[in-house]
Amino acid sequence: MLKRNKHKDKRDYIFTVQKTVLFLFLAVIAIKLGMLGGEWLVNADMDFISKIDVINFKTTLNNSFPIIDTVYNSGNVSVSLAGEVKGLINKLFGFDLSSPLTILSSNSAIFYSYYMKDYQHKLARLEYPLDYGVEDISPPEGTNKEENELPQKEPISAITFEEEPDEIEFSEERIIRGDSGKIALYNETKHKIDIDGLLKEPLNLKFDKKGPKVLIVHTHTTEGYLKNIKEIGTSGIQNWSLNPQQSVVRVGEQLKQHLTKSYGIEVIHNGTIHDYPDYNASYSKSLNTVNKILKSYPSIKVVLDIHRDGLKDKKLRVVERINGTNAAQVMFVVGSDQRIGLSHPNWKENLKLALKLQKRLNEISPGLARPVNLSNNRYNQHVAIGALIIEIGGDGNTLEESLESTKYIAKAINDVINGK
Repeated sequence: MLKRNKHKDKRDYIFTVQKTVLFLFLAVIAIKLGMLGGEWLVNADMDFISKIDVINFKTTLNNSFPIIDTVYNSGNVSVSLAGEVKGLINKLFGFDLSSPLTILSSNSAIFYSYYMKDYQHKLARLEYPLDYGVEDISPPEGTNKEENELPQKEPISAITFEEEPDEIEFSEERIIRGDSGKIALYNETKHKIDIDGLLKEPLNLKFDKKGPKVLIVHTHTTEGYLKNIKEIGTSGIQNWSLNPQQSVVRVGEQLKQHLTKSYGIEVIHNGTIHDYPDYNASYSKSLNTVNKILKSYPSIKVVLDIHRDGLKDKKLRVVERINGTNAAQVMFVVGSDQRIGLSHPNWKENLKLALKLQKRLNEISPGLARPVNLSNNRYNQHVAIGALIIEIGGDGNTLEESLESTKYIAKAINDVINGK
């Protein structure tokens, strides 16, 4: 009797295992077929798809399953409770639950030395030959101990171009002004710009479709900030991070929250990493991301590529005290049609938006906006007539200073696109 029961238990166990394996196999097949079917429907461009009210459908899904909104719409951006808990664990124990290497490094001196200390800097130099913030940094000449006494100026931009990775050299001859001297623009192009004329022209942004109005992306997703101001004089401080809580992704998420909660503007924020491991492919990858999202959300008219600025020879600190608190200065970068073979017929619409935003930003927070940079390059801004790069702070600013700026940027965006 006992022997028969043992055989029965063994058969039941084997049967349970077989059912579990079969269920998992069928689930994987179903998911794969669903993905292939979805891809086929999207690529087929069938007429009936355009008639489906996808915005209501997606809104229902996002509200019902928040994880879909976090992962699909936000490129793994997370400022949720779970994300904060992961950050706390990282801070307390020195490892990231989603990164096996950090877990190994926290328990092994050999792994830690290889991945987290000197070798990491050497590997970063190999990965990022274009100044990626791993060099030794000396304190800027004339720097004082007090953070508010750092020398202020209109510094050059250190954007890496989609076509030509050179550093811009600002010269006074190329800076033009308008609105009685209140608007400053660095004109890198051969175009003659009438600032006052463009400010008088209305924007051609027509939010006539239901759904999100603004898209926030990050071409250089891993650009990061100082953890505290004392780091500005410390050698070997990295100015990039794969952790979205410490990079421009966190700043983009804060901007989204202000736009959504304070002004009711629907925003898609995508935190997909575009600059790692291949930094030189950043713009082609981000263009692919933007095109896919615009295809899914034709209601989007404003595309904001959030960066932070930097210099090659020292940390770039751009700060203004607004309402008693330090805020990172902001620069709008506008692409043009100067590169042969890169069509960009509506660049003036982008410029018009940037000038209006600069004007409004300096009205509500004087001194926060740096000169607009009109570039020879396109920066993927041909995708929309409301496409801009926004440089929020530099690698010599803290994350908190850049987060502080987002509430003023959000108000300027709301006021401009709503004609206030």
